[in-house]
Amino acid sequence: MCDVDDTRSASGWDVMVEARRVQHRFEVATDQCLEAFDISYAQYRALVALLDGNDMHISELARRLRVTRQAALAIATKLARSDLVTFERESHATYLVVTPVARARFARLREFADMPDELERGLTDTERGRLVALLRKADRSLVPPRRPTWWLEA
Repeated sequence: MCDVDDTRSASGWDVMVEARRVQHRFEVATDQCLEAFDISYAQYRALVALLDGNDMHISELARRLRVTRQAALAIATKLARSDLVTFERESHATYLVVTPVARARFARLREFADMPDELERGLTDTERGRLVALLRKADRSLVPPRRPTWWLEA
């Protein structure tokens, strides 16, 4: 493992482990912040995507979240049980529609899901920019994937 203070070198494994560790911490911290609202990080992400583009088909939600249709449907079903979305069935498709209840709660939810604000306070503009640039460079270094990831294409 890479020494915390030694930033001169790190293996590919070190990069993968640290990226996963940070991602996991973001998800856990956000889950804990949203626990009082009985909503998970995955449900919050879906709600944000749905508020961005209302009347969305489940397949579109899956693409935006980069999950399978089955996972997106499970998330949407949980949101529907909480009266945050409804399923609008039409003759040719079923769409997800954000309810007025969700719109009213969203501002309060956003206050609790403050991880982006915490990152802005914890890192300078330059540090955030460098971090994003490095993560994108790491992502591009793995292209092309071994098998096509059709579900990730947006």
